[in-house]
Amino acid sequence: MLAPRLSAAEAELPALHARVDQLRAAARTRKVTLDGASDSIALANLQGRIEELATSAGATIGSTESLPAEGRGAYRRIGLRLVLNGPYETMIKLLAAIETATPPLVADNLQIHGMLRRPGMPNATALDVGLDVYGFRSSETPAEKS
Repeated sequence: MLAPRLSAAEAELPALHARVDQLRAAARTRKVTLDGASDSIALANLQGRIEELATSAGATIGSTESLPAEGRGAYRRIGLRLVLNGPYETMIKLLAAIETATPPLVADNLQIHGMLRRPGMPNATALDVGLDVYGFRSSETPAEKS
């Protein structure tokens, strides 16, 4: 009873090995870090990317503040603190775009506040949203730091 199952598993093995090779090749070509030879260039690239995502979602960026870069092993964590406003649906679209962005971005410290408006005023569903967005870039080599 076990022999036919083992034979079936053995027959699937070459296809599984081929799939693993495909996935490894795709992972090697996937962009996982921000472009930039320095933290400030990577920060500018991150800010441009966030502006593109916000514009495509229809969100309005009220302010942007850079956060200090931090070493994380072989990478540098680059961050921005953002204040945005817009309707609930727009904020959801923006968060979804950040989640699926390439290179990967991380949203943190999310704060959502409803804007108080008089009853009957238009745009009563607008929100003020504050969040930190982080990306990573490859660390500098010791020769670049000096």
